[in-house]
Parts: sequence; C-alpha cells; structure tokens
Amino acid sequence: MLTRDEVFAVLQTVPDPEVPVISVVELGVVRDVDITPDGVTVTMTPTYSGCPAMREMEADVKAALLARGVPKVTVHMTLSPAWTTDWIGEEAREKLRRYGIAPPGRADQGGFVTLTRARPAVA
Repeated sequence: MLTRDEVFAVLQTVPDPEVPVISVVELGVVRDVDITPDGVTVTMTPTYSGCPAMREMEADVKAALLARGVPKVTVHMTLSPAWTTDWIGEEAREKLRRYGIAPPGRADQGGFVTLTRARPAVA
C-alpha cells in the first residue's frame, strides 16, 4: 500500500482536465486522503457544485491510483467547506499566469466585499 506522501505524489500527476498545466492537487480540489488496508479514499471538493469536470477528475484519480497498485479507490465529494481560489498555491498561480489565466487574488479576510474601495487592476 502507498503511503500518504506517495498518494499525494501520484495525485500531483493528475492534471485538471480543463486546465492541464496544473494538477488536481495544485487546483486545491483534493482535500484529504484516507489510507486503509482495503484501499484509499480521496476526498475532493468541486470548484462549484455543478462542475462538469469533477466526473472526469474522479475517474482520472481512480485510474492513477489503481495503476499504482492501490486495490480499491473511493472518491468522496464534499461541498463543505466550499472550494475557494485561496486553495490554489503560488506555484500553481504562476503556472496559470504563464498559461494565460489570471487567477484572482486572495480573498479578503473581512468576509464582505466593499464596493467603494479602490481595487487593484485586473491582470
């Protein structure tokens, strides 16, 4: 059986089907892995509740782990907490920029969006 680090290393090789320059781990949709003697459960959070790419991500995650000898792979989808672009790391943000996508900046810690405040220019 793979270790936790090995499972995450495998998942780092699974590209986002819509933006293949980053992995599902870099996108932040892989939230956790649970390893038991029977197999691996991967917990994922979709970027939004109706994300059509999640079925493909689920199939790709299962295929990658099964190919590495994991006997059983279960993918558990959770909507809470809701995915946020804050879960995209700086290295992945740079990959997105080079690909031509400007990810949003970090969310305000205050919780509310102030419409009257000057905002930085959008890339």
